[in-house]
Amino acid sequence: MIKRLFLLFIICFITCTLQAQENAIYHNIANGYSIQYPNSWEIEDDQDNETVSIYKQNQTSDIQTHIQISVALWENGSLDEFVSAINLEGMKDLYADFSIKERNKEENKCMYEVSYILNDVRVNSIFYFLHIEEQMYIFLAMAEDNKEYELDKEVFINIIESIEFQN
Repeated sequence: MIKRLFLLFIICFITCTLQAQENAIYHNIANGYSIQYPNSWEIEDDQDNETVSIYKQNQTSDIQTHIQISVALWENGSLDEFVSAINLEGMKDLYADFSIKERNKEENKCMYEVSYILNDVRVNSIFYFLHIEEQMYIFLAMAEDNKEYELDKEVFINIIESIEFQN
């Protein structure tokens, strides 16, 4: 009897774990891409299909954990020129204790992780830029710098890396 209860417990645990890890898929037909995101997060699409926001649910913080995906036409410039035009360094003048760290840079993509104070709260953000043909895919993620940040960051990276392009 105890063995059966233990086996039932293990089966329930595995089932719940697998369900918690399931992802939803968002298709953006206008910009030709799809992404996966946790099914427990909520998606919000603007009317023009240009910016998509995905929010973590059941938050208690004043800073809403989320990631935004935008697509911009960038026909005549490089990734480096785009990042220069964004002027991340200039954000030091806007936010208290702003610091920037380049995490990854390759030929057509780069990621920056930044930290700053917003409304008296320490915030971490990820800026990820992906240049494909004449389009710049821009991912901006934000979360409070707390004990959950590393898990949120992992979710952000998984969302970014899940992007697939349709022909």
